[in-house]
Amino acid sequence: MRIVFAVLFGLSLARVGEERRTAVLRVVEGMAEAMQRLVGAILVLAPIGVFALAVPLAVRLGYAIVGAVAAYLTLVVALTVAAVALMLYPLGIIAGGMSPREFISFCAPAQAVAFSSRSSLAALPAMVESVERAGSPRVVSSFIVPISASMFRFGAAVAQTVGVLFLARLYDVTLSVPQLATVIVTVIFTTFAVPGIPGGSILAMIPVLNAAGLPIEGIGILLAVDTIPDMFRTTANTTGMLTLAAVLRKHSY
Repeated sequence: MRIVFAVLFGLSLARVGEERRTAVLRVVEGMAEAMQRLVGAILVLAPIGVFALAVPLAVRLGYAIVGAVAAYLTLVVALTVAAVALMLYPLGIIAGGMSPREFISFCAPAQAVAFSSRSSLAALPAMVESVERAGSPRVVSSFIVPISASMFRFGAAVAQTVGVLFLARLYDVTLSVPQLATVIVTVIFTTFAVPGIPGGSILAMIPVLNAAGLPIEGIGILLAVDTIPDMFRTTANTTGMLTLAAVLRKHSY
């Protein structure tokens, strides 16, 4: 809905007089800068909140949580890498009409930024540059890629699903088949609302945990160990966006 509103608002704004349009753009730019500063402050204070959420569960489980967390980290990273290698790369190479070497070179710059920054939005300039360098139509680089950077979270779907199963095990909750189906549907819709900031996929998990009947305090455990999974998850998100761009590039001619 937010994307639809943004597109319609932008189209309407283009029909407004230059002076008023400029005034609106200045207000929007000011709000964007203020929100960036707000998010920065929240990220600085986030470790305190994460610690407060994680301590009660860690105290209750004791040393048993160490093995469970290690298994979670291994599983979520392995599944994310496998999904990229077995789904996105073949799709980009075959449907995108690129050789393996070309597709790897196409994705590498944005992947490096995504892996180091853990932010899809931070990798957006590198994605746009790669898409333009590949000779894609302007609509792909200026419209499709920015929209996909705001909506498309391939890695988030994997992370949220594994995260729910991990927390269900920690809290000794058995999920029924209807609950699992509800979780999957909720994950699909939730991934479209994930913010492009570090840890955004985990922060957006509250509806998923509610669907599974799990306490939202479990997010604290996931956030506390999310640095490594988030690197791979953001890289997967970026790779998914570039795969889409590669496919559109081939079929736009």
